[in-house]
Amino acid sequence: MPSLRQIRSKISSVKGTRRIMSAMKLISAVKLKRAQGLLQAFRPYSDSFEQIAKNLALRCDPERHPLLRRPEGRKKLHLIFMTSDRGLCGSFNSNLIRKIETFLAVDAKDYEQIGFRFVGRRGRDHFARRKIKTLEIRVENSYIGINERNFSNVSNEIASGLAKEFVQGESDEVVLVYNYFKSALSQVITFEKLLPIESEEKTGDSKPVDYLYEPNREDVLKFVLTKYVQVRLERAILESITSEHGARMTAMENATRNAEDVIKKLTLLFNKTRQAIITKELMDIVNGTESLRKGGME
Repeated sequence: MPSLRQIRSKISSVKGTRRIMSAMKLISAVKLKRAQGLLQAFRPYSDSFEQIAKNLALRCDPERHPLLRRPEGRKKLHLIFMTSDRGLCGSFNSNLIRKIETFLAVDAKDYEQIGFRFVGRRGRDHFARRKIKTLEIRVENSYIGINERNFSNVSNEIASGLAKEFVQGESDEVVLVYNYFKSALSQVITFEKLLPIESEEKTGDSKPVDYLYEPNREDVLKFVLTKYVQVRLERAILESITSEHGARMTAMENATRNAEDVIKKLTLLFNKTRQAIITKELMDIVNGTESLRKGGME
């Protein structure tokens, strides 16, 4: 049985851990509120831009712009894999990694080459340690230290590289892999096809009415389609950042609650141990007194 000093020391240690977890939960809650506000404001803009781009793709010949190219055989896949830089966020990263591992083992066999761009340190470090012999995997770049202040600049840089590779035929399909934010308790792993740009489905047999373009069709397509890639990347990165804050806040709340349970159990053990020591000392006193009484009577 541990001594009272050991139990008291362990209680003090767990209380210190609980204070740290509670502080981290409050910090994540503040960050989550800020990121969630940005995300809620950005979602309508992103959805509208996506609808405009797909409506344009429906009305334009794929030969009009390189980003509308339809590769005959999609053999070169490019994945933008978004994780966090730090841990202590529950299963946020592990679920993503398991999902992408399953995808590479099952669904990626049709591709001859797979390229990666890592947004976040955890995904990059995982694949730096792991080699996949059955697939040709190349790492294009990795980006760390992304937050609510610089995600737009980073997404612009990534979008430029992706568009250039797709136009030059270095990739046939670009897919975003990230956590879609539903709530602080729920994040959904999402595979979103970014390129080629898929047009809106036709409703009915009639040909859709074309737009009037100012100054001309080519300039409008160049601006809208290029901007579309950047906007969808910004949305995905912001979804991932918000999901990370939500997952970390939930994980720290669970850790705080678990620490409180441990403190209660240790406190109960401390009281039982102290009571056992007191009872033993009382028994020693009673036994000694009884021995003295019997000795005196003799």
